[in-house]
Amino acid sequence: MNRMLLKRAQCILSNAGLSKCFWAEAVNTACYSVNQSPFTAIDFKAPEEVWSDTPTNYSHLRVFGCPAYFHVNDGSLNLGQRKLYFLVMLLG
Repeated sequence: MNRMLLKRAQCILSNAGLSKCFWAEAVNTACYSVNQSPFTAIDFKAPEEVWSDTPTNYSHLRVFGCPAYFHVNDGSLNLGQRKLYFLVMLLG
């Protein structure tokens, strides 16, 4: 399992064009994607789906390292946005 997560994290970082300083976020994303993926051993269901008995929802997934923008309101009339890169998915 560890080797698989490390290989996936390497692929994620390579695909996003990011440096190794984002290693922890890439491993976290790799682990999350494994837990959301269906397995043949449990009738092509995701582990979360088997555990919670509800269908898996994939609508919240985003591409690791893709450009993202957030709204900046500094109190003036000039509203702007800043470009960042999407790394971690927060679930609420």
